[in-house]
Amino acid sequence: MKFVIDKQTINDLDIFDRTKGEKSVISLFKHTISKGGEEKLKDFFNYPINDITTLKKRVEIIKFFELNTNFIEIDRIQLDLVEYYLVQDKKPTRLSVPDIVRKSIDSWIKPSNKSYIISRGTHYLVDILNNLYEFAIGIDINTSPKQLLHYRAEIINAISNSELKFALSVKNRKLGFIEKGKLDYYFRYSHLGIIKSLLDIIYEIDVYRSVSLTTQKYGFTYPTYVSESVCVEIKGLFHPFLEKPTLNDFSLVQDKNLAFITGPNSAGKSTYLKSLGIAVFLAHIGFPVPAKGMKTFVFNGMLSSINLSDNLGKGYSHFYSEVLRVKQAAEQINRIKNTVIIFDELFRGTNVKDAFEATTSVIDAFSKNKTSLFAISTHIIEAAEKLTDNKSIDFLHFEITINNREPEYTYTLKNGITNERIGMYILEKEKVIETIEQSISSN
Repeated sequence: MKFVIDKQTINDLDIFDRTKGEKSVISLFKHTISKGGEEKLKDFFNYPINDITTLKKRVEIIKFFELNTNFIEIDRIQLDLVEYYLVQDKKPTRLSVPDIVRKSIDSWIKPSNKSYIISRGTHYLVDILNNLYEFAIGIDINTSPKQLLHYRAEIINAISNSELKFALSVKNRKLGFIEKGKLDYYFRYSHLGIIKSLLDIIYEIDVYRSVSLTTQKYGFTYPTYVSESVCVEIKGLFHPFLEKPTLNDFSLVQDKNLAFITGPNSAGKSTYLKSLGIAVFLAHIGFPVPAKGMKTFVFNGMLSSINLSDNLGKGYSHFYSEVLRVKQAAEQINRIKNTVIIFDELFRGTNVKDAFEATTSVIDAFSKNKTSLFAISTHIIEAAEKLTDNKSIDFLHFEITINNREPEYTYTLKNGITNERIGMYILEKEKVIETIEQSISSN
């Protein structure tokens, strides 16, 4: 079963490239060599999963490649040409020596780009199959992860137990035209499905190698998965786009399933919530996460509201869009259970009284749903204060200190509810009221 996540949440977390020059989560992992590896990486990101066995296997093999540099040799030029070669038309549908001889004579008398592609494609594919086979037989059956042993068995069986083993016998020598003809028949017709499966293994290994490099480069860690109880526990969570991030912890369990986060503007609430969403997402593709440690239940989906905008095309105000987003969250929880819900500055699009009442009502209702976890920030401190008796809520805030009437942001998450309000300070610092009064006096 797939992990349910919608376009709004994907955009909130900057998972994919949207605007040239802007960072994305997927760009952190783009160290693949092959084009097929690039596409396979996109597949992982496009299709997060909630199968704990598969997720554990991915983590295990990425860890292995981080510690072992014995990768299969990957040549992008060879692989690109082979992919082009495999889709050439007029595939040989029978193994006939007279046909091979006739076509070879024709291509010798009248060379063409297609005959060149076929010649180079068979040659490159012989090299690739030999490299892949040598890689497979070199895998240690006693110390290698299960997924790698699965690849080993698939590669050896596919090549040694089929006519593809002919490619092993012609390694490192010039191919005769009859040999090329036979190989072309095997590669593009009789064993095409096997060839595509073997290339797919190369691309997956390319992705795992790429991800292991990201782990080392950015100091990510591998998630561990639990199935006993609904929880997310993260040590040293950080946003991967920041050069010098502040590390904070996050912990929610079934009994205390809602984090209610307060703090003034620019204190770090949005960045923290995005960091959490990114970590949960990456954990559900079996990739390392931006943290020092993470233990998580395997959820069925995630939904966020961080950068929600008006929908003028449908005539929706910002507040109405917020209401519909909360409704979506409730419907998703009812439909698939076990969901992570992340809301930043809930109900900012309406007046203070309505926002207060709506926030307290929604948070109180969410906190009663023990199948899911919630992380919600607010600028309405009074809403947090009203809910202090709710034992399902973990109250957190981002600390700021005042030094010589200047706020200093620590970006450090603390327990409890903040009392700091700096809206008027910012207004005074920018001399907004003075500017308005000057405009009045000048008239």
